[in-house]
Amino acid sequence: MRLLALSLLVLPAVLAGNTGSIGISSPLLLWSNRGAAGQGKHISYQVLTDMEQVASELVLGALGKGPEHSQVRMSGLVGSLEKPRSVVVFIGSQLDAADMRGHSEAVQSLGTVLDAASSSLVIPYSTSQGGVSVRETVCSNLDKAQISHKAVGCSAPSAELKADVAAALAESRVVLVCASVQDAEDGLAAEIEQLRAVQAAVEETGVAHVMLYASQGAADAAAEPAGGKRRSLLATYTGFGPYTVCGPLCQTQVRWLEGMLAVLFLALASCAGLVCLYVLDTPTRFEAPPKDGAQQ
Repeated sequence: MRLLALSLLVLPAVLAGNTGSIGISSPLLLWSNRGAAGQGKHISYQVLTDMEQVASELVLGALGKGPEHSQVRMSGLVGSLEKPRSVVVFIGSQLDAADMRGHSEAVQSLGTVLDAASSSLVIPYSTSQGGVSVRETVCSNLDKAQISHKAVGCSAPSAELKADVAAALAESRVVLVCASVQDAEDGLAAEIEQLRAVQAAVEETGVAHVMLYASQGAADAAAEPAGGKRRSLLATYTGFGPYTVCGPLCQTQVRWLEGMLAVLFLALASCAGLVCLYVLDTPTRFEAPPKDGAQQ
């Protein structure tokens, strides 16, 4: 009866699993024309969850306003950057972890930007939850920290991106730039070209700066038809192995298997306890002590 009661408690807990969606692979790239203490050029293969919040922490950390218990600080990825005069956040949507392992001209062009920097940090496997955008999260955290910022190309595409970025840098310390590649045949190449234009505008200022490239793909990219480019961290292209996404039926089977293993473990433990009691010949009750009159 006790075993049955325990199994009834264990099974609902096992079956009540999290049915949330799998995160979307969203690379983060950070570089500066000033060195970071103890870091230099670094690639981290840690998987950081909620890339929108991580991007905000990187921006606030560069400005010296980052929270003490953030994912970035606790992971030990970023050292003490020299406080920059300008922080530019370039928000794209075309780059993913699979592209970063390739040798396309766009990726090589991005590599030259990182090679020219004094220090850089690449996080290819941060995950986006697909809810609030990077721009909204960064702007919200900057507003909470009372840091003024400008946005370029976010409400409408910029016709003169380099000039608009230069004008925004003259007015604000923090600038957010949104890429626009809707009509381009090669979206990644067009996005990297815009990134280089922004980089050129920042370099012309001649001041210490930090640039963050956050690539946030569409939330439905993981649900593309077979043969399309999957952005899920559990898909085969990530390099972690020949894994596939576990669907609802797979998750239900796994939970039932976990429940049966838990019941089997409890049954074995109970049987082992009973056998030990039998082997030791443990009495079910002890004899009553003799009465005082009988002892005399």
